[in-house]
Amino acid sequence: LKSKLKLTGFLCLHLLLIGAVITWGAIRFQSWEQQKQLPEIRLNPLSVTPQYDRPEIVSDEDLVKVLNRLRPKFRGKSPQTNHVDHALRFWGIEAEFDDPQSLSGIEMRDLLLDHRRFGDAWGEKTDPLLVHNQYGVRVRVQEGLETSSHEDHTLATLAEVGTPADYPVVTSEGETNLSAMIEEAMRSFSLNQVEYEWSAIVFALYINSARDWMTTEGQNINFDLISERIMRQPPVKGVCYGNHRLHALVILLRVDEQTPILTKAGRERIVKYLQGITSVLVKNQSEEGFWDKNWDAQPLDLESEKKFAPDSRRVLATGHAMEWWSLAPPEVLPPDETLQKAGHWLVETIQQMPESEIQSSYTFLSHAGRALALWRGKFPFQVDLSSQSTEEL
Repeated sequence: LKSKLKLTGFLCLHLLLIGAVITWGAIRFQSWEQQKQLPEIRLNPLSVTPQYDRPEIVSDEDLVKVLNRLRPKFRGKSPQTNHVDHALRFWGIEAEFDDPQSLSGIEMRDLLLDHRRFGDAWGEKTDPLLVHNQYGVRVRVQEGLETSSHEDHTLATLAEVGTPADYPVVTSEGETNLSAMIEEAMRSFSLNQVEYEWSAIVFALYINSARDWMTTEGQNINFDLISERIMRQPPVKGVCYGNHRLHALVILLRVDEQTPILTKAGRERIVKYLQGITSVLVKNQSEEGFWDKNWDAQPLDLESEKKFAPDSRRVLATGHAMEWWSLAPPEVLPPDETLQKAGHWLVETIQQMPESEIQSSYTFLSHAGRALALWRGKFPFQVDLSSQSTEEL
């Protein structure tokens, strides 16, 4: 009898252990499945709007002159995709122009999201801009003039100009919607990818939740983690002299003001970091008002910049800085004198640029033109360009 009782007890204990293991495994599996589920996507992305109106940085008259020089004159065959998506981000969906060479905002969006329009511009033999993969639909990047220049830049552009997640997308394989592109970006994202700042902007504007999500690599992602990755990299290293990362941090702060996506400590770290960057920029601003590739005061390496004229480099550095400052919270802004000198230098330099340099440096100039409009409390499409006479154009 005793041996039977021992056997029964032994079996019961093992059954309990097996049940516990199965229960634990089921809970872990359920948790794993929940982590793999993507956060809810907003139908309409959040908007980060202008918050300052500083005529001492750029006057009404000068703003109109600058913007008229930077119209998106890309009508015709084979418009560079990086010009189109930068111009759309610059001018917005609402933009319309009275000259036949300039594309409207709607036309620019169609070139990016409708393969039929893309094919009309680039020809049937050109590979599609939009391609399908196992995660959804993505934009081809750095594979020629017909492709985008930055990872997720086109998608971030569509977010910043307010494109709904259910907006129709026509690929060479059929019709889907923008959410297929957003989900692809979320699933394929890696903290180790070369460019992650535009992805961060996409996530901040479209994701309707602050919870973590899991990438296909098994990485748990949240906005504190993304911001820490951005701030870990040397400030000037990266595309456009590191300014895209600074812009992304500002967008995270502004979105966090609308709906919490950062922890309190995470937000404080970003503010402190940007204040430090601002101090470096103030210290190293040139007498004329611009910054260059070496805005951190390191020796200027021109070997990698032979394709850019000095003014183009300086417009790139100065225009980008003025753009992220224009949207930044007051506590990270530089002194008024710094902003005024930079604004005046941009206006004078852009007005004196030859047309050939305007075209070759258009992507850089789009950031500068957008920055000047934002400092007047407007998106560029809201500025009345007709106040400049035809003779002056």
